[in-house]
Amino acid sequence: MYSSLSKKSLALGAAVVVTLAAVIGALLMAIPPVVGLGDKVKLPLLHGGSTWVDLMIFTIMGVLGLIYVFTRNKRVYAWEVGFRAVAAPLWLVNSALGFAAAASTWDFSGSKTSEIAIIGADPRLRAQILLLFAVAVLLLLDWLVFENRLYKAVADIAFTVAMLVLMSDLFLDPVKRAMHPDSPVLNSGWDIKAPFFGMVIAIFGVTLVLSWLASSTVRLDVAPAEESGRSAE
Repeated sequence: MYSSLSKKSLALGAAVVVTLAAVIGALLMAIPPVVGLGDKVKLPLLHGGSTWVDLMIFTIMGVLGLIYVFTRNKRVYAWEVGFRAVAAPLWLVNSALGFAAAASTWDFSGSKTSEIAIIGADPRLRAQILLLFAVAVLLLLDWLVFENRLYKAVADIAFTVAMLVLMSDLFLDPVKRAMHPDSPVLNSGWDIKAPFFGMVIAIFGVTLVLSWLASSTVRLDVAPAEESGRSAE
């Protein structure tokens, strides 16, 4: 794969990712067991922290897309591609983590409804699946427009706006908020808050490095389709 980075820079990036991954593992292990869930609490906290980060990098992707539309700056576009390349697969991981966390920590005893139906009724998990489909559409559009950077940037902006609207509805609707524990981390002690926020920072660091590495694969010296079409005229 083409990369504008030197082997030394690539090795440094890989070393930082491995180090931060070890930090995330250590912080996850430092989270103490809680009443009712015991050590099972680690999985939903990892899911929550990773989801927070994913929403952040999707938002950054959309902002970079907006900047590119107005500036046509190639490096801005490269970073936009980098964040998209990391955020999209991470959302698939987070969706799987969300269902795994629900299946392992929710109490289904005494219910005649299937576990899948109960989990599927949760508004936040439903929103996660809706966004997963939206990510698939985004990647399909990315493939269809191929080298047209402007169209890709517009698609990224549209996705980000749709994501923010969906998240706003999810967190502002009192009925949907009542169906899911609200801010369990923020309502906990610092024995849970500290490692959780440490994980969020470390996961964000990993996504930044991976986005940087992915952005280095974008060929800035190759004219995009819309530019080459103009020059042909």
